[in-house]
Amino acid sequence: MSDHIQQAIRMLELQVEGLDERRGELVKAIDALRPLAESKKKISKTAAKRNERTNERTNERAKRAPRRTARRSLPDDGETIIAALRVKSPQSPADLAKVLKLARPTLTRQIKALLKSGAVVATGGGPRNRQFSLPGRRAKEAP
Repeated sequence: MSDHIQQAIRMLELQVEGLDERRGELVKAIDALRPLAESKKKISKTAAKRNERTNERTNERAKRAPRRTARRSLPDDGETIIAALRVKSPQSPADLAKVLKLARPTLTRQIKALLKSGAVVATGGGPRNRQFSLPGRRAKEAP
Protein backbone atom coordinates (compact mmCIF):
# COMPACT_ATOMS: atom_id res chain seq x y z
CA MET A 1 0.00 0.00 0.00
CA SER A 2 2.87 2.35 0.64
CA ASP A 3 3.89 1.93 -3.04
CA HIS A 4 0.55 3.35 -4.15
CA ILE A 5 0.89 6.26 -1.76
CA GLN A 6 4.43 6.94 -2.97
CA GLN A 7 3.24 6.87 -6.61
CA ALA A 8 0.45 9.29 -5.77
CA ILE A 9 2.94 11.57 -4.03
CA ARG A 10 5.27 11.45 -7.05
CA MET A 11 2.38 12.28 -9.43
CA LEU A 12 1.42 15.24 -7.27
CA GLU A 13 5.03 16.43 -7.18
CA LEU A 14 5.18 16.26 -11.00
CA GLN A 15 1.96 18.28 -11.22
CA VAL A 16 3.44 20.87 -8.84
CA GLU A 17 6.55 21.11 -11.06
CA GLY A 18 4.34 21.63 -14.10
CA LEU A 19 2.40 24.32 -12.29
CA ASP A 20 5.64 26.03 -11.24
CA GLU A 21 6.76 26.14 -14.90
CA ARG A 22 3.39 27.54 -15.96
CA ARG A 23 3.58 30.11 -13.15
CA GLY A 24 6.96 31.26 -14.47
CA GLU A 25 5.49 31.68 -17.97
CA LEU A 26 2.56 33.66 -16.60
CA VAL A 27 4.84 35.91 -14.55
CA LYS A 28 6.89 36.67 -17.69
CA ALA A 29 3.71 37.50 -19.62
CA ILE A 30 2.51 39.80 -16.84
CA ASP A 31 5.91 41.53 -16.68
CA ALA A 32 5.78 42.08 -20.45
CA LEU A 33 2.29 43.63 -20.24
CA ARG A 34 2.93 45.89 -17.25
CA PRO A 35 4.75 48.64 -19.19
CA LEU A 36 1.87 48.80 -21.66
CA ALA A 37 -0.64 49.34 -18.88
CA GLU A 38 1.51 51.96 -17.18
CA SER A 39 2.24 53.86 -20.38
CA LYS A 40 -1.39 54.92 -20.71
CA LYS A 41 -1.42 58.67 -20.51
CA LYS A 42 -3.27 60.13 -17.61
CA ILE A 43 -4.75 63.51 -18.37
CA SER A 44 -4.95 66.18 -15.75
CA LYS A 45 -8.24 67.44 -14.36
CA THR A 46 -7.70 70.72 -16.21
CA ALA A 47 -7.24 68.92 -19.51
CA ALA A 48 -10.28 66.76 -18.85
CA LYS A 49 -12.43 69.86 -18.22
CA ARG A 50 -11.04 71.51 -21.36
CA ASN A 51 -11.95 68.42 -23.38
CA GLU A 52 -15.41 68.40 -21.85
CA ARG A 53 -15.98 72.07 -22.76
CA THR A 54 -14.77 71.43 -26.30
CA ASN A 55 -17.18 68.51 -26.65
CA GLU A 56 -20.05 70.64 -25.35
CA ARG A 57 -19.26 73.41 -27.87
CA THR A 58 -19.06 70.89 -30.69
CA ASN A 59 -22.40 69.40 -29.71
CA GLU A 60 -23.98 72.87 -29.57
CA ARG A 61 -22.66 73.70 -33.05
CA ALA A 62 -24.02 70.43 -34.35
CA LYS A 63 -27.47 71.28 -32.96
CA ARG A 64 -27.44 74.69 -34.66
CA ALA A 65 -26.15 73.40 -38.01
CA PRO A 66 -28.71 72.99 -40.77
CA ARG A 67 -29.91 69.44 -41.17
CA ARG A 68 -28.48 67.68 -44.16
CA THR A 69 -29.74 64.51 -45.66
CA ALA A 70 -27.75 61.58 -44.42
CA ARG A 71 -25.09 60.37 -46.80
CA ARG A 72 -25.74 56.98 -48.19
CA SER A 73 -22.78 54.69 -47.80
CA LEU A 74 -22.19 51.18 -48.97
CA PRO A 75 -21.50 48.23 -46.76
CA ASP A 76 -17.80 47.56 -46.31
CA ASP A 77 -17.87 44.48 -48.48
CA GLY A 78 -19.06 46.40 -51.56
CA GLU A 79 -21.92 44.04 -52.37
CA THR A 80 -23.93 46.90 -53.83
CA ILE A 81 -21.17 47.78 -56.29
CA ILE A 82 -20.83 44.16 -57.34
CA ALA A 83 -24.61 43.88 -57.81
CA ALA A 84 -24.63 47.00 -60.01
CA LEU A 85 -21.80 45.57 -62.10
CA ARG A 86 -23.71 42.31 -62.53
CA VAL A 87 -26.58 44.27 -64.08
CA LYS A 88 -24.39 46.26 -66.48
CA SER A 89 -20.70 45.78 -66.93
CA PRO A 90 -18.38 47.60 -67.63
CA GLN A 91 -19.39 50.98 -66.20
CA SER A 92 -17.56 54.25 -65.79
CA PRO A 93 -17.11 55.64 -62.28
CA ALA A 94 -19.55 58.45 -63.08
CA ASP A 95 -22.23 56.04 -64.31
CA LEU A 96 -21.71 53.72 -61.39
CA ALA A 97 -21.94 56.59 -58.88
CA LYS A 98 -25.11 57.83 -60.57
CA VAL A 99 -26.76 54.38 -60.50
CA LEU A 100 -25.85 53.86 -56.84
CA LYS A 101 -26.71 57.49 -55.94
CA LEU A 102 -23.29 58.03 -54.39
CA ALA A 103 -20.79 60.82 -54.51
CA ARG A 104 -17.74 60.00 -56.64
CA PRO A 105 -15.29 60.17 -53.69
CA THR A 106 -17.45 57.72 -51.75
CA LEU A 107 -17.54 55.34 -54.70
CA THR A 108 -13.78 55.65 -55.14
CA ARG A 109 -13.17 54.85 -51.48
CA GLN A 110 -15.48 51.83 -51.60
CA ILE A 111 -14.13 50.46 -54.87
CA LYS A 112 -10.44 50.63 -53.87
CA ALA A 113 -10.82 47.64 -51.57
CA LEU A 114 -12.67 45.70 -54.28
CA LEU A 115 -9.92 46.45 -56.80
CA LYS A 116 -7.24 45.37 -54.34
CA SER A 117 -9.03 42.09 -53.56
CA GLY A 118 -9.64 41.36 -57.24
CA ALA A 119 -13.44 41.32 -56.93
CA VAL A 120 -13.60 44.18 -59.47
CA VAL A 121 -11.22 45.02 -62.29
CA ALA A 122 -10.50 48.39 -63.88
CA THR A 123 -10.14 48.63 -67.63
CA GLY A 124 -9.33 51.52 -69.90
CA GLY A 125 -6.20 53.45 -70.71
CA GLY A 126 -6.31 56.13 -68.06
CA PRO A 127 -8.42 58.02 -65.56
CA ARG A 128 -10.58 59.67 -68.23
CA ASN A 129 -11.78 56.44 -69.79
CA ARG A 130 -11.60 54.05 -66.85
CA GLN A 131 -14.28 51.39 -66.64
CA PHE A 132 -15.05 48.95 -63.84
CA SER A 133 -16.26 45.41 -64.41
CA LEU A 134 -16.32 42.02 -62.79
CA PRO A 135 -13.36 39.78 -63.61
CA GLY A 136 -13.96 37.13 -66.27
CA ARG A 137 -17.36 38.45 -67.33
CA ARG A 138 -18.31 39.65 -70.76
CA ALA A 139 -19.73 43.12 -71.17
CA LYS A 140 -23.50 43.00 -70.86
CA GLU A 141 -25.79 45.93 -71.50
CA ALA A 142 -28.74 46.58 -69.22
CA PRO A 143 -32.17 46.02 -70.84
